[in-house]
Amino acid sequence: MRLQGCDVGCHWCDTKYSWDSSGGREVADDALWREARALGESALLVVTGGEPCEHPGLAELLDQALALWPRVEVETSAILPPPLSHPRLFYNVSPKLPSATPRSAETWAHIAAWRDEPRATFKIVVADEADLADALRLIGLHRLPAARVMLMPEGLTDAALRERAAWLATACTRHGFRLSPRLHIWMWGARRGV
Repeated sequence: MRLQGCDVGCHWCDTKYSWDSSGGREVADDALWREARALGESALLVVTGGEPCEHPGLAELLDQALALWPRVEVETSAILPPPLSHPRLFYNVSPKLPSATPRSAETWAHIAAWRDEPRATFKIVVADEADLADALRLIGLHRLPAARVMLMPEGLTDAALRERAAWLATACTRHGFRLSPRLHIWMWGARRGV
């Protein structure tokens, strides 16, 4: 489920069409859940954006989703603190590095609350060695547990991702992090709807 609206402004964002909050369509809760369930049975519902945490009704939406799915995951930049904690609610938290957006510091402002959320995993997008240095500095400064950190190569092409993933995998091994490849780019390219 992709929610519209985001003003974090990452220059490399591959879903800029989701930034404008009026770019989607408004759907009543009952119709939303019918539409989502009509896609087929699934053990997981992912709520992404845009920036889901900027939606004032997110906690209520997640409560409803948890009544319908065994597991719900929210993808967020961490621009705001966790809206809800629940044993079946997981967060993919992607605070931004200084090279990504002028608002990067704001995505780290609530990181202690995210670190204290036991089902939050941290995904940090890295393009080059300078980004890696910033990531390591911020991970250390905010005491993020290595077991909950993933580094993701930045890129919109197979060639860029393969090159960056190769040296990033070495850094992940060295620091006890996981590598988060962008499988959808490798499989289908930078296409919408995959």
